[in-house]
Amino acid sequence: MTLQKVDKVYEKYAWVIFTVIGLLVFVGGAPHTLGNNSNPDVVESFVGMTTSEFKASNQNFYDVYDYYFRGGGWSDMGFGFFVIVISATLYRKGDRFAWYILWSVPVFFLGHAVIALNFGQPTSLFIPFLTVFVVLSLLGLVLPVRKYFPK
Repeated sequence: MTLQKVDKVYEKYAWVIFTVIGLLVFVGGAPHTLGNNSNPDVVESFVGMTTSEFKASNQNFYDVYDYYFRGGGWSDMGFGFFVIVISATLYRKGDRFAWYILWSVPVFFLGHAVIALNFGQPTSLFIPFLTVFVVLSLLGLVLPVRKYFPK
């Protein structure tokens, strides 16, 4: 008679944490692909004028900003999509390789935090949100560790 190991609830459903994070990153990036800045105060604090004033003052510099801003939105959507797919399939099944891949999630948010801290006051309001995502993603990796590395 073979005994099957029964996963604990936090091991069985840790994939949901990453699916939700991926969904939030995906949805958060969507408006940026259209050029909609959810926090135009950050741009104003950097360039000393509103986004529309910035666009009117130097169209070429604004076009560069807009290109990278929209590209960042597409990057966020791509990253979020892959996190959703990996967590809802491979990670959910218990694939160890998925566990390694999903270490990119806390690294992603830590990278954003480092960039935000580099710019100081205007972007420091992002730090609490980034911290929550780092902690949640670390929990999603650490809680089911015995599932991926049994004794």
